[in-house]
Amino acid sequence: MQLVVTVVLARLLQPEDFGLMAMVMVFTSFSVLLIESGLGSALVQRQTTSPDEESSVFVVNLGLGCMLTVLLWLCAPAIAHFYRQPALLSLVQLMVWVLPLSALATVPAAVLTQRLDFRSRMLAELFASGCGAGLALLLAWHGQGVSSLAWQIIAAAGVRMLLLWYLSGWRPRGRFDAPALVQLLRFGGPLLLANLLNVASTRLQSLLIGRLFDARTLGFYAIAQDTQQAPAQFLGSLLNRVGLPMFSIVANQPEKLAGALRLSLRLSVFVFTPCMMGIAVIATPLIRLLYGDNWAPAGPLLSLLALSAVFWPLHVLNLAAVSAIGKADLVLRLEIVKTLVTIPLVMVAAFIGVTAVAGAVFISSLLCVVINTWHSQRLFGYGLRAQLRDALPTVVLALMSTGVAALGLRSSIAASASMPTAIFVAAFSAACTYVIGAASSRLQAWRDLLSFVRTLWSRSPAGQGELK
Repeated sequence: MQLVVTVVLARLLQPEDFGLMAMVMVFTSFSVLLIESGLGSALVQRQTTSPDEESSVFVVNLGLGCMLTVLLWLCAPAIAHFYRQPALLSLVQLMVWVLPLSALATVPAAVLTQRLDFRSRMLAELFASGCGAGLALLLAWHGQGVSSLAWQIIAAAGVRMLLLWYLSGWRPRGRFDAPALVQLLRFGGPLLLANLLNVASTRLQSLLIGRLFDARTLGFYAIAQDTQQAPAQFLGSLLNRVGLPMFSIVANQPEKLAGALRLSLRLSVFVFTPCMMGIAVIATPLIRLLYGDNWAPAGPLLSLLALSAVFWPLHVLNLAAVSAIGKADLVLRLEIVKTLVTIPLVMVAAFIGVTAVAGAVFISSLLCVVINTWHSQRLFGYGLRAQLRDALPTVVLALMSTGVAALGLRSSIAASASMPTAIFVAAFSAACTYVIGAASSRLQAWRDLLSFVRTLWSRSPAGQGELK
């Protein structure tokens, strides 16, 4: 939904508007992460928590949210001065209202995840995204510019918070319990710092581009990043929300945890890898088709960023497995090492150019695969070599399919086909090659996927009726 809305907004707004929002998100994303991560993840990892623990987390998050709201409001003039963009003053002071709304939603969201009630979370977030999108499109249509992007985020956060409270039925019925909070912080604290370091390495790209170049250049990079992150964040959010609680259930059974990690990795790599390789091949035509010709400079950036996300499932699942067994300190150590690798690469690349920044992200992503799988061999007996061995057949098949897509795209363009037709031919030919190759070679990931689909079907009302 976010990708569809961005496509429409990009035709109503200017690249400068998206650049200004990316500048603000450098600071608001840190603040939201401070509020939502750490203690919320600690509640999920504990599986069962008391009303006192939940109420203690709620009080701390709400207090932190209010404090950060005031702090960011006061820092708005300094942020505008740093970027040399006066328009950021009012934009930052508008965006701060997302912080208390996020604070109010943290515990109800954690409670639903703890219950594995993903249906309720889906309903809340889908409806909230729809409300935010509708408001943004209305404001953009009436010429409100970058403020339409800000109100989209605020409205979605407010509706999400209200629905999570309603659907979870959670209320702060306990009392503040400092010892219980300390126990949660022992897990949540290192995880929070790890997430902050991860966001720092990501948002540093926008910080440097916005400072060294201009809002328009940052707008191109932001669109490329948003397009790449649409599938990446979808998969990452799905694997985190399902992976952490499910891995936590078998956290005390290393063999079962390793098996769950292996199956999850095979399935996610099989679905995700060809998608990102395909986006890398058709990046420039895709950007032109979705956003218009004036966004064409984002195409080469999208190619590099899409390639950097090819092994994203390995990043997410290994960290989720380590978190599930309560080793948040190890997650923190991994993030520290990754930050020491990523930040210097991005900083050096920023002085070369925007394309160099995307290239630095690609290089750091490859290096971080090694880092994120470092502890998996010792903890689960399923390290980098074994994971690459499981992923290699899928990657080879995806490369072959991507080559077919490139040939199809080139042939269609040479035949003067329209842009939608060229993209369709490339995608269809690649998909057919991929599925036929997986089925004919009896790829293990393909068999896992069929088994997974059959299980879902047998548990559905339609499937049960057919069995009867």
